[in-house]
Amino acid sequence: MALHAAAREGNLDELQRLIGTIKDLNARDKHHRTALVMASWAGQVECVKALLEAGANTKIFAMDDMNAMHFAAQKGHAEVVRLLLNAGLSVNSKTRKGTNALQFAAKHGHLNVVELLVKRHANVKAQDKKGQSALDLATDDAVKAALQAALQERKQAVSEAAKKPDEQQSGAERAGTALQEPAGVSQSEAEPVAAPDGGAAHNGSMRGDRKHVRKREEPADGEALQAGSQPAKRAQKVALTHLDEEEDGEG
Repeated sequence: MALHAAAREGNLDELQRLIGTIKDLNARDKHHRTALVMASWAGQVECVKALLEAGANTKIFAMDDMNAMHFAAQKGHAEVVRLLLNAGLSVNSKTRKGTNALQFAAKHGHLNVVELLVKRHANVKAQDKKGQSALDLATDDAVKAALQAALQERKQAVSEAAKKPDEQQSGAERAGTALQEPAGVSQSEAEPVAAPDGGAAHNGSMRGDRKHVRKREEPADGEALQAGSQPAKRAQKVALTHLDEEEDGEG
């Protein structure tokens, strides 16, 4: 197919000409590969760009459900992988056998692709259907070191994230304590109790004395009635005496 050949060979002029005339940009060859898959496999960056700009479908799979990024990672074409990720391909997409781009790159020793995929949050612990992770498949020492560092970094990130709720809870508890006991006022000051030196007891006795004074200043009801009746009794006595004097005079 002319479109596939131009994409694979990096013939950008011919590819652009064909893009303008072809009916199906996502046509497949006998192995179910599109022109984008062929350009990605061959590492033809400019052809990949042209196909993406023309609207090529990034999510069409070839045989074994391999997409364009799987082929690019397998061959070590980091720039093509970056373009495909930016176009929306999932960094953790898998083939029918459960293999992702990171595992392809690790298996074939492509450190630059491994580092790119790790930076784009590829699942370092992901396993294929045989239970093998990228680290299990890696044979290159530099690739192994990069994967081990990524695993350690993510383990530490998880540990730190787990500590945050505890720190927030401690902060809330401290804030609650501050609200219950305002600064500068302790419980002992707010509620005096008997102390060995008699300080609190003295305060209590003073309050008692003040109550006693108020009671003495307020006479009882009987005393008030008695005090009020004394002027009336004196007036009655004077009146009786006056009557006696009048009776004596008439006589």
